[in-house]
Amino acid sequence: MLSICIVTLILALMIKLLFKTARFVKSAIHSKDFPDLRTLSGEQMPEIAVAGRSNVGKSSLLNHLFQKKGLVKTSSIPGKTQLLNFFSVDDSVAFVDLPGYGYAKVPLEVRKKWGPMVQNYLKKREALKLILLLFDIRRIPNEEDHLLLEWAAHNDLSLILVLTKVDKVSRNEQINNTKKILQAFNCQNLYYVPYSTVKNIGRKELIDLIMQALADGTAS
Repeated sequence: MLSICIVTLILALMIKLLFKTARFVKSAIHSKDFPDLRTLSGEQMPEIAVAGRSNVGKSSLLNHLFQKKGLVKTSSIPGKTQLLNFFSVDDSVAFVDLPGYGYAKVPLEVRKKWGPMVQNYLKKREALKLILLLFDIRRIPNEEDHLLLEWAAHNDLSLILVLTKVDKVSRNEQINNTKKILQAFNCQNLYYVPYSTVKNIGRKELIDLIMQALADGTAS
């Protein structure tokens, strides 16, 4: 009977996640201001944190994933996102756009606030079930990238590596760069997906991985 219930829950979750209805909920800094997001049946929505370096293309990817142009504000200025931005999808799951890290030109006093704000969310948010780590396929992981990956592993959180801007490289470069990035992270069983908002690459594959990760969480 228990296994039947688990399968039913997983199928219900997969049916709901059609990524057809996305809406902005609110921006927040402090945990007391984080929204209490619930499904239509009153259950707490699982949350997916979207992280990555500044200028990695988080806003563009989220708009593409949500299929709702302009919902997530984009900017040509790296480091523009300075709050935690909450979004609801299909009234079933929440996405949290985290401030991009690693952009030195952001004022020091602002960068000092980012660290505690993001750490507080990652450590204390019980609804957090999955992290999407966006990474520019033309780069090599640095210390900050490694720390985020290690933190997720230490806290037993699922993580999907999203290799962005694959339209900027050739097919051979994509293959070679992907190998270098995975070797640099040195992490077994790391799920990843190449993504390009320009060439419409990776959306279906990413949605499938998200549903799989959330279903695994339900089953556990």
